[in-house]
Amino acid sequence: MQAVLYFSDKQVREKLFAFVDGAPGLMLVAGVRHGAGMTRPPQAREPFAALEDRFGDVLAQVIVADEGTTEGMWRDPLGDLGDRLYPDDKKRAYAAATGYVLLEGGRPRAVVRKHASPTEDLWFLQEALSRLSPGIPAPDPAKRPGHRRPEPAPRAPPRYGPASDEATPPRGSRAVAPEPETKDPWTVLGIARGTPKDEARKAFRALIAQYHPDKVAHLAPEFHALAERKTREILDAWEALERDAG
Repeated sequence: MQAVLYFSDKQVREKLFAFVDGAPGLMLVAGVRHGAGMTRPPQAREPFAALEDRFGDVLAQVIVADEGTTEGMWRDPLGDLGDRLYPDDKKRAYAAATGYVLLEGGRPRAVVRKHASPTEDLWFLQEALSRLSPGIPAPDPAKRPGHRRPEPAPRAPPRYGPASDEATPPRGSRAVAPEPETKDPWTVLGIARGTPKDEARKAFRALIAQYHPDKVAHLAPEFHALAERKTREILDAWEALERDAG
C-alpha cells in the first residue's frame, strides 16, 4: 500500500497521524519535494517504487509531498510527526522529519537518513527493514554504498623546506587553526532577543523547513552541503536558546 499526502492539504497533519496510528504492521514515512516540473508522481519515484515492487506485501508507505506552494509553506507535518514520535529527543525528531522513519504498529523502530542517491537510500532501507521483518532479506554486503577496494599505502610525506636534508619541524610548531566564531543564536534564527519561546519555535521550524534536504534535491551537490551546514547552524542556535532558557 502506498499513500501520498500533500502539504497543500489543510488536513495533511491529521491524515498523516491517522495513517501512523492505524498501521498494524511495518510502515515507512518520508517526505519528498514535488515541484511543478516533476512529471512522475511521488510514489513512482525511487526508492518508493522499488520498495513497493519488492516488499509491498509487508511494507506500507506514506509519502508526504511538498509542492513548494504558498498553501503549504507554513505547514510542517513531518516535523510535527517527529516531535510526536520523539518528544524528548530533538535530534531524533529532526532525523525522523528529514529522513525515512520506519514504524511498526504506529511505534518508531528505526530512522534511515537520506544519502546522495535513491539507490543508496534503497540499500540502507532494505538493511534496516531486514532487521524488522523476516520477509525482507538483507541486501548484498558487496553492494553497500561507499564500499571500495583498499587504498594503496600513502607515499612518504615531503620534507619541509627547500633542502632535502632539512629536519622536520618539532612537534607543536605547526600553526593551529583558530576556533570557529560562535554566532549569536538570535541572529541565526532571525528573531529579536527575548522573543517568546512559542514564537521562537515557529521561526526555528520555518527555517528548518526552508533548508530541508528535499528542497535542494534537484540542485548541484554544493547546494546540498550548504543546506546541511545551514541546518546544523539552525539546530545549534535553537539548542543554545533552549539551554539558556533552562
